[in-house]
Amino acid sequence: MGKSLKSKNRSQLIAFVLLNAIGLGVLLEGFNQVLSLLDSVTKGNVAILGKLVALPAALALVIGILSWAVPKSWKEMLVFWRIHNCLPSSRAFTQIALHDPRVDRPRLAEQYGQLPSEPAQQTALWYSLYRKNAEEVGVEDAHCAYLRYREMTALIGSVMAAFLAASVLIHPPIRTIAVGAFAIVAEYLLVLLAARHAANHFVANVLAIESAAGPRTPL
Repeated sequence: MGKSLKSKNRSQLIAFVLLNAIGLGVLLEGFNQVLSLLDSVTKGNVAILGKLVALPAALALVIGILSWAVPKSWKEMLVFWRIHNCLPSSRAFTQIALHDPRVDRPRLAEQYGQLPSEPAQQTALWYSLYRKNAEEVGVEDAHCAYLRYREMTALIGSVMAAFLAASVLIHPPIRTIAVGAFAIVAEYLLVLLAARHAANHFVANVLAIESAAGPRTPL
């Protein structure tokens, strides 16, 4: 069996956290401090090199813990801003299928009967179709992208908490805190949009592939 989708995303999530840490470090401590750190690394400072080598492993551990500690439903609420029926699969046939010309709704109806309109029933039918097409490249790529950006959306909350805690310790100017907070919120909105679009493509790709697959044995 190949790597899980979470494993495939781990390196990008570590890079995401590192880039945030570097950016906020520059904002709070100044560019010269970051340059000084880089200069120490290039000169072979063993202590700093050891910390930098250990940092990705520590981040991988923290990201793994947060990934499993934060309920999936909370992550979905952060992405979709809904309390119930967060996932696009609950609107697979009444919205997404209608707006994607690749999806042949009459063909799906011939195969599976009247397409459901209730959110829970839509999710149930869509999931059964996903299970049959999970290994299709377009489905797996969209699923992987959705999980990646969903995790990034959840991690931004930790980034904001770390930034505010560091601000209390360092006491930067109010303007610096405002700039950092604004940057984090802007990043959250950008990653949120990426997660939503990836989720919609994930749902639509399953329907498009299934409707083009030809007759199969009914469920």
